[in-house]
Amino acid sequence: TVLAIFTIPAIVAGLLGYLVFRNRIKGVYFSILTQAALLVFFNFFNGQQKLINGTNGLKTDTETIFGVLAGSEGAQLAFYELSVLGLVLVYFLCRWLTTGRFGRLLVAIRDDETRVRFTGYDPTGYKVLVFGISGAIAGISGALYTVQTGIITPSAMEVAFSIEMVIWVAVGGRSTLIGAIIGTLLVRLGQTFLSEQFPEVWLFFQGALFLLVVTVLPNGLFGWARDWVIPKV
Repeated sequence: TVLAIFTIPAIVAGLLGYLVFRNRIKGVYFSILTQAALLVFFNFFNGQQKLINGTNGLKTDTETIFGVLAGSEGAQLAFYELSVLGLVLVYFLCRWLTTGRFGRLLVAIRDDETRVRFTGYDPTGYKVLVFGISGAIAGISGALYTVQTGIITPSAMEVAFSIEMVIWVAVGGRSTLIGAIIGTLLVRLGQTFLSEQFPEVWLFFQGALFLLVVTVLPNGLFGWARDWVIPKV
């Protein structure tokens, strides 16, 4: 199970990425295709009542992992520490991937894939590799999320959750690693506070925050600080 946590998502993402990138699908069409694939998986798992309890999902707090009750206080503390350690390790992994020659090539593919092809590189393999790695990271984070919340249902695969992740990155700062972390922490803290203080309208605050960031701070908070605050310090 521990191996399957990251190997199966990586393989699925790699296969899907190969089919998509081989046909040079990108931009808006890529976004639509990935969301369509998400709906397919959602409907599949949502209908598996006998296998995984369908819409009710699976409870994990009463399960044992290596002989330890997953819902116990000690196990929850260990999962939290693993999450923090995993975040640090993934950050440095992504920093390593995005620096040096490989990182410059990824930036070139992002900015002008056609020119990269003319220089003799085939972007397909690089994009599939990165897509597979992102699938593995998502699998690990999903496993840690499940054992800490105590339950996992197909609702976690809804499109709204994917859009929420885009908001995290937009608020923190696109094209940065630390920005994504900052954005996630700020948005989740804001959601907790606003949902408690304004339970009926807090989603409007979230939408307003996203619109504000997109229109006023297109590079996110970290991008704004990097461009205007840090140079003056």
